[in-house]
Formats: sequence, structure tokens, C-alpha cells
Amino acid sequence: MRFIALMLLLVGVNTFADNHLSPMMAIEHYFSSFNKEDRDALNEAADSPFIFVIGGEPNSYDRYGDAVDFAGLKASGWSYSLINSKELIYADDLTAAVRVNFSRFNESDAVISTTDSVY
Repeated sequence: MRFIALMLLLVGVNTFADNHLSPMMAIEHYFSSFNKEDRDALNEAADSPFIFVIGGEPNSYDRYGDAVDFAGLKASGWSYSLINSKELIYADDLTAAVRVNFSRFNESDAVISTTDSVY
């Protein structure tokens, strides 16, 4: 497996409290929304500002939807993403962290990348 990036998503309290989603369910919902390219649902699932940490460098965006470049992903061959594994590594009343390994696939169902992330 190739480690590509470490991505940190600060999941909003609303995701857990208002929608009654567990952290693991929130991750499933996030990937489903991502595959549907549903920016509104992605923005609802993330606190603002949204911060990616990739290669040790933080990148800040007003909203998560501002950070996602679906056109660029598609140009790279991306068609959809699937979770390979997930593990709850921290949870309290307001926040949670889930370690996720996922793969991006092209239209031929071939893996184009595999990533370890913490959401």
C-alpha cells in the first residue's frame, strides 16, 4: 500500500448530534456524498474553516466544498472511492477521529490510488 497523504477532517458536532450519526456512520455518509459529488452534504459534514494537512503542510479553506476539485479528480481518472478499512481512534462528546484507508478507482474499476487518512 502506498501512503499518499494525511488528511484531517474536523467533523462537525451537528453531524453527530443533530443527525444521530456515529463517527463510523458519518464516515460512510461522507464517502457516499463524495461519490455523489454532493458539495452541500460535504459542507454540512465538516466544520469551517476546513483544514487539510498534506505532507506536513496545512491548507485552509472557508468550507470543505471549496477544497474539493472534482474536475481535477475526474481528469486524473477518478470515478469513485471505496473504504478499505476504518478504525475509531478517538471519540468524546463533541469530536471524533477515524483512521480510514481508502482507494480511488477509475471507470474500469482499477485502483488508481490508495490513501491512509484521519477524519
